[in-house]
Amino acid sequence: LARAQGICAATAVELPARFVWRAYRAVLGRGAVPATSALDKLPMTWRLMRLLPSLMHEPVFEPVSGFLGNGDAARRLQLAQRLADLFDQYQVYRSDWLEDWAQGRDVIRAGPQGGKGTADSVPESQRWQPALWRALRSALADSELSTSRAVLHQRFLSALRTPALAGERAFPSLPRRIVLFGTTHIPHQTLEAITALAAHCQVLMAVPNPCR
Repeated sequence: LARAQGICAATAVELPARFVWRAYRAVLGRGAVPATSALDKLPMTWRLMRLLPSLMHEPVFEPVSGFLGNGDAARRLQLAQRLADLFDQYQVYRSDWLEDWAQGRDVIRAGPQGGKGTADSVPESQRWQPALWRALRSALADSELSTSRAVLHQRFLSALRTPALAGERAFPSLPRRIVLFGTTHIPHQTLEAITALAAHCQVLMAVPNPCR
């Protein structure tokens, strides 16, 4: 950029999930959005480390109880890391599933996230996933639940779409320009956020395109 245009400064490069979380803070206020979520991958790993031993005696968790072996801490950490990664992916790609599970509906919705697709029951061998998500949520304070990624995402979209707040600098903490660079796959949640931000910032999509 500096060679082409003579200068490149004040540029922040980060992964989409971290950028979107910072955008939540810029729009909703730092007091309303913590620096990190209680359900981010790392804190969730340690919550699972503490939670798993108390759950494994329940019949619904039988499909995964064998991974804990004889209580070996290293195996429990490995399982907690895998599960935290799984739920982190769900928060980005299938927050609608997690919302159903939190409400006690053990279903998997087909079609795009947030769409009106059909809902199939979670297979019997996978019922431990909704049960574990509910157990994770039950260990959180109300203030932590109110700042979950799914809740903040809807509040963020609503704020950006409020007609009274329309305008390029309605949220001065937002960057003036956003460049989505080199991303070959964009989660629906991230695309929703970028689309809403486009009414307030310049958004450039620099994505690979195989056409001529």
